Amino acid sequence: MEALGLYLFKSVIWLSGFALIYIVFLKNERFFTLNRFYLLSGVIASFIMPLLTIRYTVMLNVPNVTPTEGEVVSGIENMNGSFIFDAGSLLILLYLSGIFAIGFMMIRQSRPVIRSVVRSGIVTSGPVKLIRTSDYTNSFSFLSWIFVNPSVTDIEMKEIMNHELVHIRQKHWVDLALGGILCMLQWFNPLVWIYLRMIRQNHEYLADEGALQRTSDPAVYRATLLNQIAGSQVVILANSFNYSLNKKRFEMMKNIITSPYRKMKIFLILPVFAIVLYSFAKPEYRYDISDLTGNLQPSPIQDRTVKGSVVQAENGKPLEGAVIVAMGTTSGTVTEANGSFKLEKIPEGGTLAVSYVGYKSVVVKPVFTSDMKIPMNLDTINSEKFNDPMAPATAAAATTI
Repeated sequence: MEALGLYLFKSVIWLSGFALIYIVFLKNERFFTLNRFYLLSGVIASFIMPLLTIRYTVMLNVPNVTPTEGEVVSGIENMNGSFIFDAGSLLILLYLSGIFAIGFMMIRQSRPVIRSVVRSGIVTSGPVKLIRTSDYTNSFSFLSWIFVNPSVTDIEMKEIMNHELVHIRQKHWVDLALGGILCMLQWFNPLVWIYLRMIRQNHEYLADEGALQRTSDPAVYRATLLNQIAGSQVVILANSFNYSLNKKRFEMMKNIITSPYRKMKIFLILPVFAIVLYSFAKPEYRYDISDLTGNLQPSPIQDRTVKGSVVQAENGKPLEGAVIVAMGTTSGTVTEANGSFKLEKIPEGGTLAVSYVGYKSVVVKPVFTSDMKIPMNLDTINSEKFNDPMAPATAAAATTI
């Protein structure tokens, strides 16, 4: 129900936007063909555009909400509460009833026309079929049929045929059929009936324009229109010869040259597209996981760099020249005079090997969060050999290592 209601609401907004631009800027212009495609585009947009939704991302902080026991119990009680009448079902029933009523009206109007075709017979055959029947006083076209009263004179017949042939050749019934379907879907919207009337009125302007190009005497054509003034609309999907017969229709027949740049007014619909699409844009909410990881700021561990110093275990004095190597790599460094060192690019899970002549080598895990202090113990055996003057070769070898 909500999806249907939202679709219909969007459809009404789209149609309203097209209608507003047409009434304010395009209604009195004489580029009838362009107006026809504009009006038809409004009908098609009312069907399709409500199905399209622009989406944009909205980042949210991760909620830290845990439902309390009272909240959970409350939800269970609501689920088991008393029955609430669903008004949505009544609205759907009312909406479908309106669609059925409009559809029934269209079928009811069309049935007498079909009966007239069967009863009267076709006078002329081909792509355009002429039906001479006294069932209707006014002349009109329905699909490929042209209905004319037998009382019409031959001169009037010629002018009527010129007019109705434009309707049939330009397939104006397609516009009326789509407009009729839109009227069924938006029967509750008064603007949709006005929009259909504007489509039909523009059809008459197009037919008048084409008929005046084919007639030998425009005055006879206008006189024929006046003779048909007593007629009325027969079918909602038919093009009546005398539809919207007023002073404005005669004014629109005048051949007035206008600037072609006036056609640029049709692009005024583009801001309507932007406004409507933006108004119904749908946000996609995503949680910002940086809140769970301390805003994902780089930590000292991510730098993979260690700092510290190497000292003697017995007295804490610094050892200058101690060698620190990241095991499994070629990265290494030597301590300075104060025993300090800095080693970068430590591999993930790596260890440090520290060695110094006369001291026991050690292997330690790197600490990235604070300065390291690595104590080294004397190696008694190596220290005695290093201090023995009779073993220079051994000391030299130890220094090389």
